[in-house]
Amino acid sequence: MEIKPVKLKKKPGYPTIKTFIENPELLSKNVPFAWIRNQYAATTLATFILCGCGNQSNAQKDKPTIIVVSNDIEKDKPSAIQTAKHDSAKIAKIFSHGDGSGAIGCVVESPPVLISEDEARKIIFTALKAENIDFSIIETPLLKFEAPPIANDCFDENDLKIAKKAKIEIKMDGYNAKYNLAIEYVSANVYNKFKTDEGCESTLQGYSTKYAAELIRKELITQGDLNAVIFYDPLSKLEFKRKEKFETTWNNVKKLAREQLLDQVKDFIEWIKKEGIIKQ
Repeated sequence: MEIKPVKLKKKPGYPTIKTFIENPELLSKNVPFAWIRNQYAATTLATFILCGCGNQSNAQKDKPTIIVVSNDIEKDKPSAIQTAKHDSAKIAKIFSHGDGSGAIGCVVESPPVLISEDEARKIIFTALKAENIDFSIIETPLLKFEAPPIANDCFDENDLKIAKKAKIEIKMDGYNAKYNLAIEYVSANVYNKFKTDEGCESTLQGYSTKYAAELIRKELITQGDLNAVIFYDPLSKLEFKRKEKFETTWNNVKKLAREQLLDQVKDFIEWIKKEGIIKQ
């Protein structure tokens, strides 16, 4: 058998690198559906496309690379664009100081001391103003979403799959446009938004402000367009002692609750400095 050079090579039956360089939209239009559904694969693909444009010819340098992801995928699965958007927003973890749970009414022996929204804003904004971060309380983001009805009197976590979702609407407490930073404080009033009108009533009113804060944080991560932090009412417990005056007990627990909320804010200040949202 004599080996001879190929005089005329056939074009491959598949797109070449040159084809994709000249037509960047082809890749996004032919992404396997399974890749789109997988947030890790979708993010990797988006990064590959955005970072792989350096080898294009001069004629192609000004031609934009377009990523098109179908909107027909499952609603709870982020697209490549959505995932990249989420990665750009920084949502603080819930800074745990205080149980954030308690109950009033009926025969509750250790009711929580509540911090009002006005008092909480004063504590939060004063601490942040010391870091030269001011907030508008008028032009703030409006957050709308659905969540488990954790404020229902007869709420049972075992019934989450069949429970009617509560429709939540929250106008956040503060917003700083410079840092695209929003703040929300979960008070007892905010917690009560996590309720449906289904007809079970009780003489006992329970609160779980920390749980509600976690649900709000989860929604902010899903929406992914804000830097944000969620604080919550610590709900410090008021324990009655026979040898101590009620007023003294009340003042001590109130002081503890304020300190716990302030500790949440201090942890947040450390966090935004580490994340580079503000300069140290």
